[in-house]
Amino acid sequence: MKPLLDLPFLAHGHATLKAVDETVRFYRDFLGLDVLKTSKRTLVARLGSNTAIVGVTIGEKGLAKAARPWLKNAHFGFDMPTADDIKAARELSLEYQESFNIQNVGELVEGDGGFSFILLDQDGNYWEILENPAGGYADLFEGECDTSHALRSFSPSGDDQRNSILKPRLMSHMTCEVINLEKSHAFYEEMFGFEMVQLSPKRLLARLNSVAVIDVIQTDTGLRDYKMHNHIGFDVAGPAIVDAARKIIVENQERFGFKVIHKPSGSHGSYGFTFSDLDNNAWQIEDYPRGGYYWMFEQGGDLETPFQPNVVGVEDWHELIDPDTYEYHHQV
Repeated sequence: MKPLLDLPFLAHGHATLKAVDETVRFYRDFLGLDVLKTSKRTLVARLGSNTAIVGVTIGEKGLAKAARPWLKNAHFGFDMPTADDIKAARELSLEYQESFNIQNVGELVEGDGGFSFILLDQDGNYWEILENPAGGYADLFEGECDTSHALRSFSPSGDDQRNSILKPRLMSHMTCEVINLEKSHAFYEEMFGFEMVQLSPKRLLARLNSVAVIDVIQTDTGLRDYKMHNHIGFDVAGPAIVDAARKIIVENQERFGFKVIHKPSGSHGSYGFTFSDLDNNAWQIEDYPRGGYYWMFEQGGDLETPFQPNVVGVEDWHELIDPDTYEYHHQV
């Protein structure tokens, strides 16, 4: 069945921050992510694919105001290969807890897939460190998907040069919670075109041409407000496609129970919109180069120059792409 929206891959998830520099230190020096500062208030991080974490500073007052009991169910997951790796990672987390302002190191949990534990960082975001095979959850899906966008600029290498405390090998998932798994399953499949695998009556995995998946869980959380700060995003090739996608969302608002559909606007140099679904989860569709944020890493941007693009004489990323293919190119 052809989905209502034609989306290339799972591009990013959002995290909220108190202060960028301290968060960079946790992401890079503790977790071992590739990190770029994109402004004084924003960053982009990735591990193992181009499905990125976009961090946006809303400050301590903003974080305190936004009561988010559901945030543990909006965590990011990072894989390690063995149970011993997970146990060692937890011991390191306890050892360096104070140094990296980690609020809490959760207990070691053994599940069907192996061992895991949860970290609560200084910004109130949750991180799962889990035992998972190489390739994350790929073996649970039938066949292969088109990861040309998700793995653009990545080449296999067994030589890990990171100096971080932990060295997970892949960001395998981001999570979201739903009220009724059956209703949400139908929505995800028909609107987004996700491949889905149901793991239990209250849990399924959703994949869209990506290495990272969305781990969907049914919960009874009461308060589900403020999720726009933690949305999940998809990139499309141009403002016209953004507008067409929004039209489809509006036409299906009553059918799927969408609560809020924002007007398109410019954000971080891009044109897009966000909307919230029947579960109050927030989604973004934006105009961005094919492959998402990978072009920033391709430029070799750094943490000292909070400006993108980092190319002399270029003020906007649109100058760095082929207008016909929307592919990033190195020649300006």
